[in-house]
Amino acid sequence: MYEALLNDIYEVMSSVAWTTFSIEVVPVDYNGKLSKPNEYCRLSVLPSEGKQEAFGNSTSLSGLIAVKIFVKAGEGQGRIMAVSDSLDTVFKNKKLTNGTWLGTSHLSMEGIDNDNPTLYSASYFINFTHYGEQ
Repeated sequence: MYEALLNDIYEVMSSVAWTTFSIEVVPVDYNGKLSKPNEYCRLSVLPSEGKQEAFGNSTSLSGLIAVKIFVKAGEGQGRIMAVSDSLDTVFKNKKLTNGTWLGTSHLSMEGIDNDNPTLYSASYFINFTHYGEQ
């Protein structure tokens, strides 16, 4: 079930619907070189609760997708909001291929990045529930 969930999310991030925005998204533990080090996103999938129906084989897994957004500092919050709107176009209230349902998002402004003061950051969160069978 976990692999199907990840495949759903990665499929969205590699789709034409997302890549047309030209915003690089890397996994949270990525250590490689970024194509645009002054604007990118780090993706985390955070499962938090699994359930199984009492009378049947139906299971579900819920949690959050967290996308840490980094943009060039000193240009205001507008670019962060634009990237968040772009994420909403591919995630908000969608049903994905492998049984993942996405809800609504929220955004947490964080400010100047502690590790790189040339970047401004925020975190975008969206709830998910992945339905599968045992």
